[in-house]
Amino acid sequence: MKADLIYQDDSSRKFWSIEVNGNEHTVTYGRIGTDGTSKTKQFSDPDTAAKEALKLIAAKKRKGYQEAATKASIIRDAYNFAGKPIKEFGSSFNPDTAVKVFALAYDAEESVIEKLRKLSKLKNVKDLDTMVIGSWEDAYEKTPDEILERLIELKDSFSGLKHLFVGDMDSEDCEMSWINQGEYKDFYQHFPNLESFGVRGGEGLDLGTINLPNLKNLIVESGGLNASVIRDICDSDLPNLEYLDLWLGTDDYGCTVEIKDLTPILFGKFPKLKYLGLKNYHQQDELAKGLKSAPVLKYIDVLDLSMSVLKDEGAEALYHNDNLLRLEHINCRHHFISDEWIAKLKTKFAAQNINLDDKEDSEDGEWFFVEIGE
Repeated sequence: MKADLIYQDDSSRKFWSIEVNGNEHTVTYGRIGTDGTSKTKQFSDPDTAAKEALKLIAAKKRKGYQEAATKASIIRDAYNFAGKPIKEFGSSFNPDTAVKVFALAYDAEESVIEKLRKLSKLKNVKDLDTMVIGSWEDAYEKTPDEILERLIELKDSFSGLKHLFVGDMDSEDCEMSWINQGEYKDFYQHFPNLESFGVRGGEGLDLGTINLPNLKNLIVESGGLNASVIRDICDSDLPNLEYLDLWLGTDDYGCTVEIKDLTPILFGKFPKLKYLGLKNYHQQDELAKGLKSAPVLKYIDVLDLSMSVLKDEGAEALYHNDNLLRLEHINCRHHFISDEWIAKLKTKFAAQNINLDDKEDSEDGEWFFVEIGE
């Protein structure tokens, strides 16, 4: 048995892990990015070691720690992007951080474009390789197209850029499904060295065909994704893609994605994938069935189906899919699975440390919801 947990807030980025071997368990803890400190404790028998480990895991979760697939697979969350902590840009920046450029949605003293100009003039701007674009003025109405144009205009200054995320907003800035996204098809050619690229918001999103041979990480967060975005991704030239995180969403907020649209991904479009996230999906039971004999399971390490409407029908499909046994981790957090099927999945996929936290209940047995729609 093994568990990997992380804790992150505005001031802390910590990991904690435990591994049981026979009648002993080893706990390793420390700051994310370090090797940490390890301590091993012995018990009278293996059952006692396992029980004590479960108690420690539960105690950590009560303190706010959450499951992590593997520490290496954390590409983006509220505090980090591409392995660096996100820090707001003021008048200077630290190249060891992901520099966040944003403006208040209303009454911004300084626009995103003005901040990008200021950033581009700094002496150490060539050392900047990770950038996050947050909220922009009137995000409920305006697209980021002007921001993209300015980035292109300043591309010589930002020639070191390797990791870019556009639309890092929470609900106070702009509800995710109300973010007006932009048109990217003519953007990539100006930043051919991108290794990570992501966007938040699906309204009006036009990725176009992505031609980025160095791209390893692609993230699209949405409450409802149009199938055209999936088709664009499947038509793209991404020979080195290792991490694909797609929030498919619900038809209430514009999702038109059907299982057939995902077939190229499931059947080997990106053979170097290690992490596949098909998350926040209202048809997760059908997707779980579609994973039967999917070639992608032969080479990925992590399958993330979290934040979705996954019920007993989907749980049964997963249970009978032995190809999942070769994975390192399965994430099904936020689901509608019965206690009976939870127990079966936890038993069969114990070695995959399957995450079945955040069980939800449908009040009338008919109304089910993804974790993030609006």
